[in-house]
This record gives sequence, C-alpha cells and structure tokens, in this order.
Amino acid sequence: MFVTLLVLLFVFDWRMGAACMLAAVISIGALFAMMGGKNANLMAEYYDALDRASKAGTEYVRGIPVVKVFQQTVYSFRAFKEAIDAYSEKASYYQGVVCKGPQAVNLTATEGAFVFLVPAALLIAPGALADGSFALFVTNFAFYAVFSAVISTALAKIMFAAGGLTQAGDALKRINEVLSAPTLPICESPETPIDNTIVFDGVTFTYEGAEQPALDGVSFAVESGQTVALVGPSGGGKTTAASLVPRFWDVDGGAVRVGGVDVRNIDPHGLMDRVAFVFQNTHLFSTTVLENVRAARPDATREQVLEALHAAQCDDILAKLPEGVDTRIGSDGTYLSGGEQQRVALARAILKDAPIVVLDEATAFADPENEALIQKAFVHLMQGRTVIMIAHRLSTVVGADRIVVLDQGRVVEQGTHAELVAAGDLYARMWADYQTAAQWKIQKEVA
Repeated sequence: MFVTLLVLLFVFDWRMGAACMLAAVISIGALFAMMGGKNANLMAEYYDALDRASKAGTEYVRGIPVVKVFQQTVYSFRAFKEAIDAYSEKASYYQGVVCKGPQAVNLTATEGAFVFLVPAALLIAPGALADGSFALFVTNFAFYAVFSAVISTALAKIMFAAGGLTQAGDALKRINEVLSAPTLPICESPETPIDNTIVFDGVTFTYEGAEQPALDGVSFAVESGQTVALVGPSGGGKTTAASLVPRFWDVDGGAVRVGGVDVRNIDPHGLMDRVAFVFQNTHLFSTTVLENVRAARPDATREQVLEALHAAQCDDILAKLPEGVDTRIGSDGTYLSGGEQQRVALARAILKDAPIVVLDEATAFADPENEALIQKAFVHLMQGRTVIMIAHRLSTVVGADRIVVLDQGRVVEQGTHAELVAAGDLYARMWADYQTAAQWKIQKEVA
C-alpha cells in the first residue's frame, strides 16, 4: 500500500505529490523517534512487561480456588500486583514521555496533509491559468486533496506493522532462547542400575536465575521397596529433590544415584521407564479414558487398561460415563473432577508398572471421598516398589518407612514418625499443628 502511494503521488503532478510527501516524511521521522534507536530496546522491555502481566494474571485466575480455600487472597495478589505495577510503569513512561511529542507531530502531519497541499496549489495555479491547463490543474488538485487523506491510513499501518515486528522479534528471541537451551548430556557408555535403591549424596542444586540454592548438601537414601516421605515447610526443596530422581535437571554438586549408578550415567529412556509419576496438578489429554491411561504403555491391551483402572478405584467413574472407558474427555460436556482426574492418573502409573514411584502431593486437591479412594489405589501402586512421597498432610506419611524433613533446602531431620515426634524438633511441631488443625470444629454459640 505504501509503495503504491509513493507511485501515485508523483504520477499526475510531482509538485503537489512532493507537498503531500512532506507530511509522510515528517510522520516517518516521528515514528523513528518513537520506535528507532535506543527506543527499540524500550519497546522490547514494554512488551516483556506486558507478557509478564499477562502470565501473572493467568496464573492468578487459575489459582483462585486454592487461594480461596487457604485464605491467601492478599498474599497471593502480591505477585500479580507487582507485575501490573511494572507494566504500568513501562507503559506510562513509554506513552507519556517517549511517544507524547513524536505522536502529536505524527498525527498532526498525517491528518493535516491537506495543509501542505494548499501552498503548492497556490504556486502552481497562476502557471496553469497562463498555459490553458487550468482544468487539468483542478482535476489534479481534487485527486491529491482526496488522496492526502489516505496517507494517514498508510502510515498508521506502517506504525502498527513496526510495533508488530518488534513484538514478533521479542517473541522469536524468547523462543530461540528455549530452542538453543543446552540439552542434558547423554552418557556414551550408559550403565544399568543393579536395583531400585535411590541415594542422594551431598546434592546441591540451584535454579537458573535464583540467588539461593533449592537444595544444599542434601543426603538421604531410599532402599529398594521402601517408602520414604519428604515433608517440611513450603519451599523447602521437596519437589525439587523428587524431580532430580528422573533427571529433570542435573545437580550442581553431589550426585543422585539409582541402583548404585549416577542418573547422569543412565540411558534417559531407561531411567524414565523405571520411574512413574503422580503429580498434584494432573493433566488428561483430550481423548478417551482408554487412551489417557494407555499413554503410559502404548502396547497395553484393553484388558490391562481396565485392570489398572479397577486397581485405581475408577469403577464408579466408568459407570457414570456415557461410553465407559471409550468416552472422550472434554467432549459433549464430559468432564472429570480434580479427584477423578487424579485417580485416572493413578491408573496410568499403575499400568506403567515402574519399580520407582514419585508421588507429589497426589491428594492435595481431592475431596474426602476421592481422597479415600486414592489412598486405596496407593496401596496397589506402592506395593513392592521404591516410593518417594511428598506430602503436607502428615496423616498420609505416618506409616512411611522413613521420613526426611527438608527446610530451606537442607535435611534437618530423618527417622520414623515415632522417632521424630519423640525428638521434639521441627517435625514434632508440624505434627502438633496438624493435629490441632484436624481437631478444629465450628461450635454453636450457646446463649
């Protein structure tokens, strides 16, 4: 459109075209003042702030049920508010300081392009009268008078296109950062674990960009067939420790060993085959229940999937679905509650039949009825397997073979439930608080 505009400006009368072109030149100069040079980086920062505000808003909306349950409204709003404030600061500076003057000049020039045309026409008119081309002059003037209004539309498109290119460039930069992120190295001569023992040996790990380590010198062991619970205050490093077993990240110091072999020296596919996961935030695919469970073992038969669903206490779920195990999740209003989704995820883990199981707050969002069924499914899933269980609800870990208490990335206590309660330290205080909360009741006030 802009190229065509340039051509048409000079086809009929280059002098009137040049006058209209003056408005375009002023507009382009103003656009460069807003988006070029050092302000190009400012635009990228503006879009980054907008992106963070959008992400924070999405996360906050999705987390509202948890926020309301735990009465964390004001506290949880802090991150969202900080993102909004950061965006507001960038937007106010960019629009109010950087763009205010140049945009005023830009709009004045493009919307008032006709003003530049009038002086040129006054200079050309006497010559047109003298050589008898006044009728052509009037026609050309009428054309440029109408056409000058198109200049603002064309330049507005350029302005939005420039902003879009800046935004796209910023998005591509972030995508390239992901694509160019270094992959975890694969051992050329992988070793095979001799059993399913898990050992943390002085493990230190810090997330990229974080100032404090998530784990600092963590050491503990889980023997084959044992169930070890990781407990402690939020942010203590429990989920991080569990995530290092399947090598979601590599440790900064120390080692995580499975069956006597450092996980960095195990074939990644072989390691993943050894570990089954059940996370607190379970995601089901938009396909049938059968295929959702079979995702853990694509070669499993229909009968094996049904057995896994039965072991995961999913019989009542299948009974209410219109097509049973062949019902497509998310279609025709067919949705499962959080606890029901968790039981389907348990069926997936049972079908995988991995010797190591990681349970990360698997009952966190389940109602009492679903929690009771999930606990029954745990019995089947954990039987004869090496289990790392993360839980805030301490009643679920009382029977664990050993409990490891993590606080601020360090192991502060280890032992059985009875031993830790008798020790009277952090776990004992957590257990006392849990019992107090469990016995809390709403009592009717008696006059």
